[in-house]
Amino acid sequence: MRNIKKYKRASGGLIINILEEMERLKIRKALFSSLVLTLFLAGCAGKTATETEQDTSSKEEVSANTQEKALTPVNVGYLPSTGHSLYFIAEGEGYFEEAGLDVSFSLFSNSGEGINAVAAGQLDIGTFGTAAPLKFEEQGAEFVIFGGQMGEGAGIVAKPENAEGLKDPANFEGKKVATVSLATGDVVWRSAVHDAGLDLENDLEIVEMQSANDVIVAVNQGEVDAGVVWVPYVEKAKQEGLEIVAYTNEYMEDHVCGRIIANTDKFKEEPETYIAFMEAMIKAERFLADENNKKAVLADVVAFIDVDKEIIEKDLYDGYLVQSADPDKNAILAFREKMVEIGYLAEDKDVSGIIDIEVYKSALENLKAENPEDPFYQELEERYVEKNL
Repeated sequence: MRNIKKYKRASGGLIINILEEMERLKIRKALFSSLVLTLFLAGCAGKTATETEQDTSSKEEVSANTQEKALTPVNVGYLPSTGHSLYFIAEGEGYFEEAGLDVSFSLFSNSGEGINAVAAGQLDIGTFGTAAPLKFEEQGAEFVIFGGQMGEGAGIVAKPENAEGLKDPANFEGKKVATVSLATGDVVWRSAVHDAGLDLENDLEIVEMQSANDVIVAVNQGEVDAGVVWVPYVEKAKQEGLEIVAYTNEYMEDHVCGRIIANTDKFKEEPETYIAFMEAMIKAERFLADENNKKAVLADVVAFIDVDKEIIEKDLYDGYLVQSADPDKNAILAFREKMVEIGYLAEDKDVSGIIDIEVYKSALENLKAENPEDPFYQELEERYVEKNL
């Protein structure tokens, strides 16, 4: 509108003259319209340098806004755990945006609520352990497991005077142990006690708590002999004077924990979105693997969870927490067998159908094609074959 008004002020006299001339010569209205349009267009073409700069700036703003709007929205659920750090790194380092995704995060206090949100389509993606998704699947929840987040990363804690005597799982006989139902570490610990020959129902007392914090309090107050916790609560328990009886990887080497799940319908409808998501997660894993990035990693993680940086650093760099985006199908199936064995699950069945390994594979292939000589991606490719085929 600004250009049109400028033209009218600058050429108003010219238009009046044309009208008078056309009236005198009785030229047809069609010719008049054509002539005025020509003059109008000529006037618009005669912009000043300032007008041109303003228009260029406006176009750039529109282009930037268009690019921003072009990002695909993805809703992701997570738990307050350092084990979910790949999410935080991918967001903090801009990998999601690079992948064309606008990721929004929702914090959940427990796995059950998060899994239900994914199944209902309120979340596109979430990470809520391994035991909990498998339990909910048996109860009818629908979702797809298509990636990994963390493995291992849990431990059994006790007061210093009790820790050494509980190193042997058989010594939990007659003891009282606090845990959180459906926690991955709970399954691993129960499996170790079961394998040691103890009856989980009769040979010890298991007290189920609401949170890992509750477990730490119960152990410290002497209400129980030991407790099962996970990152970042393992280090928090140590800060509060408790000792590690065992890390769960001592009971079950390379066990999985947080798996990435997706809403089934959206996963089928938008495979490219999930491939892009996994590209960002793999980049985050690569970034974490380089200790030169430690400062940036800690900043990325602390932005999402309210935990001391010292605890975050120990969790991520002290070796008992595995951070990998690989779905690790074989370990999921093995873990489920253990759940059946100890009575966590009732039905021994093949759940391979809910585990997708192709999206991760495609994401890795895309990154490897961009960086064919990168040894990190070559290593991930070898691991993929070992863990999934």
